[in-house]
Amino acid sequence: MAITLARRIAFVSLVASMLAAADTDPLQRVNFDTWKSRLASYRPEIVVVDMWATWCSSCLTRFPKMVDMSRRYAPQGVQFVSLSLDDRDDARSLAAARTFLRKQQAPFDHYLMDERMDIAFDKLKLLGIPAVVIYGSDGAEAVRLTGDNPNDQFDERDVEAAIERLLGNLRPAA
Repeated sequence: MAITLARRIAFVSLVASMLAAADTDPLQRVNFDTWKSRLASYRPEIVVVDMWATWCSSCLTRFPKMVDMSRRYAPQGVQFVSLSLDDRDDARSLAAARTFLRKQQAPFDHYLMDERMDIAFDKLKLLGIPAVVIYGSDGAEAVRLTGDNPNDQFDERDVEAAIERLLGNLRPAA
């Protein structure tokens, strides 16, 4: 009887922990000052920050490619991070962002800028997204790729070329 009870307790405990893990919010809310602190915590790794939102279709299309790059470059000391710029007060957008992230199974940290959207864009020095900012191992911004100029868009090849240059592999830009 004791073994059966112990197995039941173990099973209930396992199910409870699985449910808790499934309910874990993949988005960590950060204000701008906390974001700067979190970003600094990744030093001395090269950090690739993918800034996106659920309302940005090109961001969503590119995201799986960023996930793939994160897996390929992790052994070389490159850390990927995503920063959602969805409206912090829009429950539907946030639910969509969480669902999207769970589906992507991205092996890196995900943050939600917990500032009003206009203030977040201003503090991040963005006119629009998509945007990828890459920080060197010294923590300084090394590369900024944005969708600000509609005549000069970037794609994952540009991100990869920038990473390769920072790693010292000096592959020419695509």
